[in-house]
Amino acid sequence: MINNKAVEVGKVAEISIVLKKCLFDRVVISTGSTLSKKYFEVTESEISSIGDYMQVDLDDAEIEEKLTSDKMDNLIKPEFQYKKFLSKIVLSEDAMEVGKIEDVMIEPEGCLINQLIVTAGPAFRKKRFMLSKDDLKHIGDYVILKLPSTKIGELEGK
Repeated sequence: MINNKAVEVGKVAEISIVLKKCLFDRVVISTGSTLSKKYFEVTESEISSIGDYMQVDLDDAEIEEKLTSDKMDNLIKPEFQYKKFLSKIVLSEDAMEVGKIEDVMIEPEGCLINQLIVTAGPAFRKKRFMLSKDDLKHIGDYVILKLPSTKIGELEGK
């Protein structure tokens, strides 16, 4: 993460995701050493560009003012943390385990979650599937699909 003067100000520590709307709304940045780590958050409006680096439209004083917490959980509830969402179990509509969330494809423009990448379990020959918002019925402790287990093969090649 670099500031508006191209100086590194920290590293992306976490992303806050709003699953019901399929978007991310905040990025948590960590700065400092392992023993004295501090966190601050930026919103989409404060991000000026995303490429090899994420650039924020903040100067040093604004960043210093945002350094409010030494614990990430104070900024983002654990259930909204991207890292906690990975490995969430995906179930078919008829409650058969399909696999686990492996990754999330995020479109930087608009902060939208385009697709979820699922690594299927042995029942589905350990394949990977791409899920869109239209494939999802519910997201909670588990991700439940709108498809029964007999139709999971239709996700292949999506």
